[in-house]
Amino acid sequence: MSFIKVTGIKNVQAKILGGKSSGVQAMKAALVKEAEQMMALSKPLVPVVTGTLRASGHVQLPMQAFGTVLVELGYGGAAAPYAANVHENPRAGKTGGVSPRGAPYSRTQGGKPTWSTHSNGQWKYLEQPFNKQVPGMRARIGKFISARLRLGVS
Repeated sequence: MSFIKVTGIKNVQAKILGGKSSGVQAMKAALVKEAEQMMALSKPLVPVVTGTLRASGHVQLPMQAFGTVLVELGYGGAAAPYAANVHENPRAGKTGGVSPRGAPYSRTQGGKPTWSTHSNGQWKYLEQPFNKQVPGMRARIGKFISARLRLGVS
């Protein structure tokens, strides 16, 4: 087992992203952990009619390119256009299946007409958990990476 002595933020970044595989792996694991926490906070906020939108929530495997590690998370797949519309609609989760003019929203499921009853969830179902996670994120990631490197875990 080898230890890495690091002082100063620039040295930390260089060690983590500069090719030390244990540092990169620790960064990837820390970002996945943060993304999974965001997704867990988000799922109860997603308006549900059929469950397709909530079920489409995902955290991708980490990617590394040009000295950057990133993890993508979101909602979409078959529900992608719907996901964006609901996320940006202040009435999401509050419609009771009725438009602002009082007309019922119609949908089809399995070829049969049905009614959208959004009486749960809310808009900004992913943005709000993200904003909640941001404070302290740098410290949590740093602590996670430090612990991994100190223990020699990749």
